[in-house]
Amino acid sequence: MFLLSIRRAALLQAGLVALAALVGSYWLGAATGKAMLYGGLAALINTGLLYWRWARDARNFHSDPARHLKGFYRSSLERFFVVGIWLALGFAWVNLPPLAMLTGFVTGQLAWVIASMALRERD
Repeated sequence: MFLLSIRRAALLQAGLVALAALVGSYWLGAATGKAMLYGGLAALINTGLLYWRWARDARNFHSDPARHLKGFYRSSLERFFVVGIWLALGFAWVNLPPLAMLTGFVTGQLAWVIASMALRERD
């Protein structure tokens, strides 16, 4: 049941990111929409890493609190560095507008929080 909620929340997040990118593209041009989509993709990568780590640890359950905390810290650092590198590439290599890219990232993160809360209340 929880697995289905995560998948629905990720789909809702992807839809909201795409909608935000379309609105940004319509109002401010294609470059803004592309940057918002790229930033939103960073949020989706973050969600994918979180889901992957959760699914892997659900199969490999352990009751050792120290090991659990170590896995939590490792997952946090992995997501931080992967998303940080993704955003840095968008700034430096792809030359996307920074404000639009960060707006897309924040939109994606907020969409994840809202979708998770909405689906949790419904289940």
